[in-house]
Amino acid sequence: MSGGTVGRVAAARVEAQLLGTERATDAAGVVGRLGALQAQDLAATALAVRARTHDLVAADLGLEGPAFVRIWLMRGTLHLVAAEDAGWMLGLLGPLNRTRGARRRAQLGLDDTLCDRAVEALPEALAGGPLGREELVARLAALGVVIDPTGQAPAHLLAYAAAAGVLCLGPEVARGKASYRLLHAGPPRADALPELARRYLNGHRPADPADFAAWSGLPARDAKAAFTRLAPASAATAPAAAAAANPRATGTVRMVGHFDPYLLGYADKTAAVPASYVDRVRTGGGFVTPTVLVDGIAVATWRLHGNTIALEPFEPLSDAVQAAVASEVDNITRFLGLTRPGRSAPSGLPRTGTAR
Repeated sequence: MSGGTVGRVAAARVEAQLLGTERATDAAGVVGRLGALQAQDLAATALAVRARTHDLVAADLGLEGPAFVRIWLMRGTLHLVAAEDAGWMLGLLGPLNRTRGARRRAQLGLDDTLCDRAVEALPEALAGGPLGREELVARLAALGVVIDPTGQAPAHLLAYAAAAGVLCLGPEVARGKASYRLLHAGPPRADALPELARRYLNGHRPADPADFAAWSGLPARDAKAAFTRLAPASAATAPAAAAAANPRATGTVRMVGHFDPYLLGYADKTAAVPASYVDRVRTGGGFVTPTVLVDGIAVATWRLHGNTIALEPFEPLSDAVQAAVASEVDNITRFLGLTRPGRSAPSGLPRTGTAR
């Protein structure tokens, strides 16, 4: 993309993603706009909500509550979706994820017969409520479904069951350690493919079929078919249509966390991250570093060390951007409930002290 095109695309996507002037009032509003939030790390999911809302705190988001389902969906990766959407999204993406995991399951000794027995046994195993992985594997063994509890087999077996619509992740039993619960998903829908594309465009416009395929994990032919089936009137009224036609740079600064949808939601990432700095944002192994955005374009990365936020700017930042970053740091520390004895500038900026 040319420089002018990059700026227009970024400005439009910022508005579509609730990173501009419009914000949601709660987590449900964010999930509804974007369709799904990446959720292998709930702390990162919370930061994605923070950047798109006002005056919330992480402890009150309810991400593990009944309004949401946390399950393997797009690209076979954990996502958080509205509970009422889990059934039809699984109907579309579940078979694809099961097929993609077949080779690894075979390597782990998880043949189709064993997996199907587990799917049949899981409602009884989880009848008493959510269980941690070790407890659930032991309960399955007591019901005659025995697997090696020490390797990767449990994770792949449970992902298979999730793709079959039997279970999803429950509340965390420890930081980063989820439980599993029965899933009571709604029915599939005949128009799931174009509906998923519509939801995607709702929070990612402007985008094309290649972007949709990269986000969803669907084959390119299905992504193209989905865009073809979208009604022109529906596409024209999607949020950010006006911004796409007349985007405006406003100097808006947002600090987004790991795996933010803005940094993951497109095939071509150059509208968000200048090519010379891609390696500083995407550091390998699928890891996406927390990033500072100005009008949707990355200008720095940041990390949280204890109660301190450290910045690594790509280039010197203007006084206006530094002031906006300091305000974002204040908001993050408030959102996370961090102890901060005194206000000072985040490290990495040409000021004294750190943000605590």
